Amino acid sequence: MVKSAQPTSARGRKPYVARATHRVHVPSGGIAVTIASRAASANDYVRQHSAHPLISRQKAADIARAAVRLAGLLGIDPVNVRPDRSWNYLSLPLAPLTLHASDPDDPQQVYTFSCRDPWYDDEPFFLLGPCPVCGAEVPLAEIRSLADVGAFLTHGPEPLPEHSAPPCSYPDAFDRHPAHTSQCPYYDGDS
Repeated sequence: MVKSAQPTSARGRKPYVARATHRVHVPSGGIAVTIASRAASANDYVRQHSAHPLISRQKAADIARAAVRLAGLLGIDPVNVRPDRSWNYLSLPLAPLTLHASDPDDPQQVYTFSCRDPWYDDEPFFLLGPCPVCGAEVPLAEIRSLADVGAFLTHGPEPLPEHSAPPCSYPDAFDRHPAHTSQCPYYDGDS
C-alpha cells in the first residue's frame, strides 16, 4: 500500500488545502504576486484608509473599498489608486467620487474615474476625459470591466453630432453633466 503525502479524512478523501502559490499577476518587476498577497494588500489598504477628519469612518471605508474595487478591475495594486480628497464639509456627501489610477509601469500616465455612488458595489465607474466640444472633464465611457477601458483606449470617443443627442457609445452620465461649460450644447444650467 502506498501512503499519501497528504493526510486523509475519515472518509478517505484528501482534505482541501488552500495554497497561496497560485500566480495571478506578474508586475513589471517580475515578482509573482499571489491571490493571498493581493487580498492582504486590499485589506491593508481599506484598513489604513478608513479614517478621515471630515467624514465618518464608514464613509471613509466605503471610499477605500471603491478604490480597491477599481484597482481590482484594472489589475493593479490599490496603492496606484488615489481618491480625490479635495473635499470640505461643504461638498459632502461625496457622490460622485473621483478616483485617479496611475499606471504602475508609467506613473505619469494617470486615468481619472468617477463613481456615482461608491457605497454600492455594483455601480459602474466612468472614465473621465475632456468633452470633445467644451474640453471640460466629463464621463466619456462607462467602465464595468478592463475590456471597457481597452475599447475606449482603442476607439476613443466618437465624434459628437451638432445639436442632437450624443451617440449611444457615450454614457448617460455624459449628457448634461454639470462640468460642461455654459457654452457647451451638453451643459444643463439646472444641474
